[in-house]
Amino acid sequence: MERSIRTNWESFWHDLPREKGLPVWDSDGAITATAQLSLFQHHFAEGLPVLDIGCGNGTQTAALAATFPRVLGMDFAPAAIEHARSLQADSPAEFREFDLGDTTRAAELHEELGDVNVYMRGVLHQMPDEIRVDAVASLSTLLGGSGHLFAAELAPSAAQTIQSALGQSADAVPKLQRVFRYGLTPASWQDGKFEALLDGAGIDIVDSGSITLHGTDTLPSGDQLDLPMNYVVARNQR
Repeated sequence: MERSIRTNWESFWHDLPREKGLPVWDSDGAITATAQLSLFQHHFAEGLPVLDIGCGNGTQTAALAATFPRVLGMDFAPAAIEHARSLQADSPAEFREFDLGDTTRAAELHEELGDVNVYMRGVLHQMPDEIRVDAVASLSTLLGGSGHLFAAELAPSAAQTIQSALGQSADAVPKLQRVFRYGLTPASWQDGKFEALLDGAGIDIVDSGSITLHGTDTLPSGDQLDLPMNYVVARNQR
């Protein structure tokens, strides 16, 4: 992964207190991964490990581990993995450092684990274009012939929602503002970009739809900050 992005994420997690719910995206597993099971569980081949890529502090990893026998939370920021191991100490989930943009490491991981199912929420939109190509190539390697991917990314309209929230007052949505202070600016997606990336890596979409990222920030009005997302369930072309 590009050095500046890695450094920014490492700084974000290093400076963040080890408490649940502090990242703006850190919604409870009951309203996120667990609530989303009906969208992908029937696609996930039984018996395969499940990787939560971009796991952060492991909230969704732990939720997935309550359903699937083996779940591994993966993040390229060592400080994030430290958060996960601390906050999810009671979970059977495993946590490891892993850079999705490293295709060599992805091949090594596939050699170790075999085909896997992948859960991934809000990862690709934070990457520069030149890294996304390698990231989806790594996904293809990890899925192999029998794995499925559930991936949710911010919808293109999320950028307008974010700007509107930030503009409401100087101290509005402090958790979201923290993200921007560390240079972690969500990319502006164009319609079809997400799907084109997967297609370019030989990954077929078998289902898709819209969901909501239930943010942990509160707007000045008292309403919760929610962001629109698009999801896909996909597998390698057969």
